Amino acid sequence: MTLESKKLVQQIRFAGNYSVSSFAKKMGVSKQTIYNWESGETSPDTSLLIKMYIICGLNPKSLLPQRKPKVDKINLLGSSKPSD
Repeated sequence: MTLESKKLVQQIRFAGNYSVSSFAKKMGVSKQTIYNWESGETSPDTSLLIKMYIICGLNPKSLLPQRKPKVDKINLLGSSKPSD
């Protein structure tokens, strides 16, 4: 688990204003599991990460990589073509 990932679990928990104990109870896991996630010993699977976001009132879509839509040039009907 990367440093950013380790921080993510704690940031999510803080965003929901949960203690380790109350967050563990809400997540249905042990306090040790939360400590393990936050220390990087283990990492939550995707479904648990989404559950964390929902419990803390965050949008799980923010987990997805942000990509700009690819836009190609479009020739409009009636536009003049460059001469060959």
